[in-house]
Amino acid sequence: MIHRAMSHRTAAGWAAGCALFGALLGALAMYLVGPAPAPADHAPRAAEVAPAGTLKLDAGQLRQASLRIVPVSAGAFSSGQPGFARALDLAPLASIAADVTAAQAAANASRQEAARLEALVAQDQSASPRELEAARAQSAADQAKLTFACQRAGLEYGAGLARLGCGALAGLVRDAALGHAALVRIDMPGGALPAGAPVTLGNGADRVVVRVLGPAASADAQLQSPGVLALVSGPRAGRLGVGRVLPARGAGAGERGGIIIPREALLRSDGTLFVYRAEPGGRFARVDLTGGEPQDQGWFIAAGPLRPGDRIVVDGAATLLGLERAAPPEGGD
Repeated sequence: MIHRAMSHRTAAGWAAGCALFGALLGALAMYLVGPAPAPADHAPRAAEVAPAGTLKLDAGQLRQASLRIVPVSAGAFSSGQPGFARALDLAPLASIAADVTAAQAAANASRQEAARLEALVAQDQSASPRELEAARAQSAADQAKLTFACQRAGLEYGAGLARLGCGALAGLVRDAALGHAALVRIDMPGGALPAGAPVTLGNGADRVVVRVLGPAASADAQLQSPGVLALVSGPRAGRLGVGRVLPARGAGAGERGGIIIPREALLRSDGTLFVYRAEPGGRFARVDLTGGEPQDQGWFIAAGPLRPGDRIVVDGAATLLGLERAAPPEGGD
């Protein structure tokens, strides 16, 4: 019995000694080799969401996002009736103007010939009454051709152009060929504007105010709206190529001041339209937009959430939205 107990104690001591020796070897290996390196994490880190609701990016994240940030510019918005304007081709009008010039010359010549024969008949000289009647008939025919040539402008383009007068057609064609004038057709879904009403065409550098001449010859094929005609004069007319379409807005209660936001900066999520405004320290604030109006240059917003000069993200805004959604909740680990 005593010998068996001593055998058990010897085995237990031997096991404890082996365990202690293994622990010492492991500690020595850790000391010589050092701790195992942590696995590399190449996935992009989620951005930090600041308590104020802004997104904060460090220098590395800013380089990876490749953001383009621009300041917003001031703009104006007219509250009048919206529509569009299209520059018309004046080649047919040039043909009409040439016919008018030829008919005018023929009418003048036949009228002078009839007057000459009438004087000769009154003096009982070499002209006969039959020759005088033929000259009067020719003068009437030439005058009828001139009248029809003048009416073609109204028939093919509209009564608004006819109000300029037959004598103004040649000058209009000449100015249009030099890029100093352009004829536009304006369509308003809400109805035609009266003659003389002011209309604002285009935005930015192409913005110009014109006066309505009168109704166009036909309705728009798609909108079935009664169009009106207007003349654009000056340097801006040279930029109106045939068929070019510009936004148009009739006279309203006046213009409102605000800002123009580029379309590339706009994001929509959960039914909300917003942009990211750049702030100091690598922060980007999400600014909700309400009550905007579309324009050619972008989105018009009345002054309020953003002001002229505020810097917003144009390229890379979708990247910020992805980082915001991937960010941990406020106060989380």
